[in-house]
Amino acid sequence: MTVTRGDGRFLLRRLGIVSMLTALVSLLATAGGLSLLPYAGAAGQWVLGAAGGAVAVAAFAFGRLVILRRPGARRVGFVAAGMALAAAVLFGLLALARPEAGGYFVACLAVLAAYAAFVSHRLAFWPSGEIADEPRVSLGIFLSYRRDDSRESVGRIHDHLCQAFVPERIFLDVERQSAGADYREVIGTALDQSEVVLVVIGPAWLTLAGADGRPRIDDTEDMVRLEVEMALARGQNVVPLLVQGARMPSAAQLPAPLAPLAYRNALPVRPDPDFRGDVLRLVEALRALATVPGR
Repeated sequence: MTVTRGDGRFLLRRLGIVSMLTALVSLLATAGGLSLLPYAGAAGQWVLGAAGGAVAVAAFAFGRLVILRRPGARRVGFVAAGMALAAAVLFGLLALARPEAGGYFVACLAVLAAYAAFVSHRLAFWPSGEIADEPRVSLGIFLSYRRDDSRESVGRIHDHLCQAFVPERIFLDVERQSAGADYREVIGTALDQSEVVLVVIGPAWLTLAGADGRPRIDDTEDMVRLEVEMALARGQNVVPLLVQGARMPSAAQLPAPLAPLAYRNALPVRPDPDFRGDVLRLVEALRALATVPGR
């Protein structure tokens, strides 16, 4: 399936709009239901009015929280889905009790049940870990790193990113996933599907030596060099991540094609106890990129 840029923003907005429209529909359906039950007792009318009003309030609150991307949206979403399901059951009972108005009450049941199912499906994409309670955003992320330099840090970063972003759009170790293919073409294809390239720089990223004793970064066929060089040449959004106390290399220390990397704003991802806070800042920065028009 092809995922277009900005899909995360679109899905959030669609979920919010559907929720707020459901709030309006719930109020209208409740008003219509009360008009069809003119002889119901006060208690019966109160139950129907309270059920419809509760669904409207919860759905509207959920929609607003989602569109504004406020904390607590996930919890309110569960409440809205639960109340919509309960109200659907109530309308189903009314359809049985008042067969002459059964069509109306069944239609209300169908709308509320569909909303509960839709919200429940979307809540399944919400991260449940320590990354904030927002739904996963669709953003193509390419992770470039040296295994001998920062494998453990990248593994932890990748796990956290998968909580906040669609995992299928996070590219890690792509050259290992296509046996027999030209790794340059594999890297190029992954970069084509990425909006941001995270270059993870550890303490030995610049100095690790190859079989010939020279720094790998000076080898034009070095995998990491190819990844970064291709991303820079394409004008992609390249973000250096400094892990394990690494420092940003200067332009003079880098091969000429990689020199522009030295002028990119780097983000530190420090070891514990600072790791979680740094990753949260990284996630927020990437989420901001996903909401920039045209990206």
